[in-house]
Amino acid sequence: MLLPVLKSHWERYKSHTHIDIEQAQKLVNSYNPNKIQSLVLLSDGCANTNYKITFQNNTAPLVLRIYIREKNALAREKAIHQLLKNYLPVPLFFYTDASCTLINHPYALMEWKEGELMRNVILKGDERDISECAFSAGKCLSVLKNIKFHKNGFFDENLQIRPFNQEEEFIPFGLGLLKQQTVRESLSTSVLVELEQIFYESVPFLPKPNEANLNHADFDPANMLVTKTNATWQVSAILDWEFSFAGSYLMDMGLMLRYAHKLPHIYEDSFLKGIKDSGAQLPSTWKATAKLMDLLCLLQLLYYNPFAERPLMNRDVVELIENTQTFLKSLLTT
Repeated sequence: MLLPVLKSHWERYKSHTHIDIEQAQKLVNSYNPNKIQSLVLLSDGCANTNYKITFQNNTAPLVLRIYIREKNALAREKAIHQLLKNYLPVPLFFYTDASCTLINHPYALMEWKEGELMRNVILKGDERDISECAFSAGKCLSVLKNIKFHKNGFFDENLQIRPFNQEEEFIPFGLGLLKQQTVRESLSTSVLVELEQIFYESVPFLPKPNEANLNHADFDPANMLVTKTNATWQVSAILDWEFSFAGSYLMDMGLMLRYAHKLPHIYEDSFLKGIKDSGAQLPSTWKATAKLMDLLCLLQLLYYNPFAERPLMNRDVVELIENTQTFLKSLLTT
């Protein structure tokens, strides 16, 4: 298997917020005053800080999640977990504090979910394991596809939707990103020119305006835990819903398949099978739409992650953009 894949080597967007057991005890006392036995930093993820907390009296462990990137993300993510708790495996929220009095960031105490990061299972390279993980992720996406909203847009803390403005629509947003200095510094002139042409020619492949379902918007193996149930890998938790919005499920497909060209074919095949086995029908142009929507995500990553600050992430994203460009150029010229 070719490396690097699945964001395994990306630098963090922000440094971890480091606390000790004494500080953690103050944060959990309002919910669980029992003494903390251990505090372990969970290093995966590129933005927020998560700790696993265990207690001396053997009560169930907790996850302390500290929201570094955006203060409003706590309320929004909690509301999404509440919406999903009967549909998909997501951790429960037990306690939240957005006052920023005990610590400079909002934080939540959440259910500890057992499991191994799906990315780690896939990176071991066993094709049966890869197939089972991807199939289970596909089944999860088919559930998200059926959680509908009346319009596209971004959620507030109460999951009320603010529709996209004109600059946030697909083509204007993509063209706007191509004009940003950090994006232009990362991509060659020829790639920038071709991407601009791709955006102008992509109208037939855009999702329909009424395609509004719950979109995770960071749907990939780095945000899923898996466990073996009846000797088969299955998703035990889907994490990190802070970027979610109401939009086409095809963006989540694009994110999940972003590295498919570097993984065994069984990865994409099993993911699609998981979606279809749940009764979902995919449009004939699903892959073009998924690639286009992921292209927006990749360009946005370049905008926020210049080479001088996060070179490993930047170079990986550039390679992914060039691969997407090649696919879309071939599609649009046939």
